[in-house]
Amino acid sequence: MAGSKGKPEATLVSESDSREVRTVESGDTAAPPLGSSYPPSLPPQSRASGALSTRYQLVAEVGRGGMGAVHCVFDPSLRRSVAMKVLAPELEQDAFSVLRFELEAQITGQLAHPNVVPVHELGIEPGGSRRYFLMKLVDGETLTSVIHAGELLPWHSGTLDELLGVFLKICDAVAFAHSRGVVHRDLKPDNVMLGSFGQVYVMDWGLAVLRPSHASVGEPLDVAKGTAAQIECVACTPAYMAPEQASADLSRLDARTDVFLLGGILYEMLTRQPPRESQARRPNALSALDPVTPPEAIHPTAFLPVALCRIAMRALEIAPADRYQDVLTLRADVERFMRGADRFALRTYQPGERIVTEGEAGDEAFIITAGFCVAYKTIEGRRRVLREMGPGDVFGETAVLTRGARTASVEAVDALRVMVITRDSFGDELGGNPWLAAFVRTLAERFRETDERCTALQRALDERR
Repeated sequence: MAGSKGKPEATLVSESDSREVRTVESGDTAAPPLGSSYPPSLPPQSRASGALSTRYQLVAEVGRGGMGAVHCVFDPSLRRSVAMKVLAPELEQDAFSVLRFELEAQITGQLAHPNVVPVHELGIEPGGSRRYFLMKLVDGETLTSVIHAGELLPWHSGTLDELLGVFLKICDAVAFAHSRGVVHRDLKPDNVMLGSFGQVYVMDWGLAVLRPSHASVGEPLDVAKGTAAQIECVACTPAYMAPEQASADLSRLDARTDVFLLGGILYEMLTRQPPRESQARRPNALSALDPVTPPEAIHPTAFLPVALCRIAMRALEIAPADRYQDVLTLRADVERFMRGADRFALRTYQPGERIVTEGEAGDEAFIITAGFCVAYKTIEGRRRVLREMGPGDVFGETAVLTRGARTASVEAVDALRVMVITRDSFGDELGGNPWLAAFVRTLAERFRETDERCTALQRALDERR
């Protein structure tokens, strides 16, 4: 994917500037089990013990948000660079912000999954002035930068597969979080990082909430009542928000809220815009109950994959009961799309409409799914019908495989619906099997040669008559 080779966002620039921070060693900061009461305040002994001091070298600031800044720091003892997220100084006296910051660290730290960025430790600077936590430094870029760079829509088949492969990994991380009773509630392309070597990380669990778990393993998870009261707020990104997020009632949020947000990521992969683009521009006029505009209406001429659009819109249903009821079901439909014929665009033609024209260049082939059409040649000014075709028949493949001109014209007899197979799609399928590709292309070339000979013989016969 183009995005996986882009310029890393977290670039190391220097190790000369250093500062001392106080860390909390693993023996003192073993996070309480998910399900225990919060707020997860740091143990008092970690704030005073001088034995818990370690030096980190500040390298560079690599990000900044509403809660504070993220720095690249160097750990001399392990000889590695890590990311340090530091709570903004002005929020240190705000109990809600401190609670949210520490919740993010502890929730993320307990989601041990390959697609969740690892958290190493949670600590306080000397004197108890600022809170921070350390996590893996991701060398890569956001999913947003990948989606909004490169080719015109619709995506090349291979690129779409790579994007959907990323989407499946996002689903894996979110499904795991749900199994632990965690709802992310701020899923969007900006919060997904793609590493330089194919890694996918779901980031920024700062708005996550804990809900009772329905997993068959592990303990049910609950947020302490006092804490739940403090974090009941409208927390989301307006361009992606699920309808139930407009309420401050946390009891309305569950796995289906994240399903809606995942649908928003899939929607942006299809359209290059979030599902609530207009609300993002006018957040004060946000109507969370407005239905999302279908992807095919955003780009009506791009021939977006109908089945994939349908999957995205089911995830984006207004009523939670109408959506996929869990992430794994959504994931299964996307994976089924990647394996099946539904991935190709459908196109319709009216009776008498010409689909391909003899002699023109062709970069698409067609599989008939409904209706009938006729293939014909024009020889010495006369139309000669070659064959009539119906559901299951294929045409247009010779020009695609040989990169030559169309050998015949095809016209719809009645209302015709076809599946469109592009040259890129052929290339993707045959590219992984070179010997099969050689056979297929050789057969196509020989068919073209035979067709040309037959056409020449027909012309000769016509001349004799």
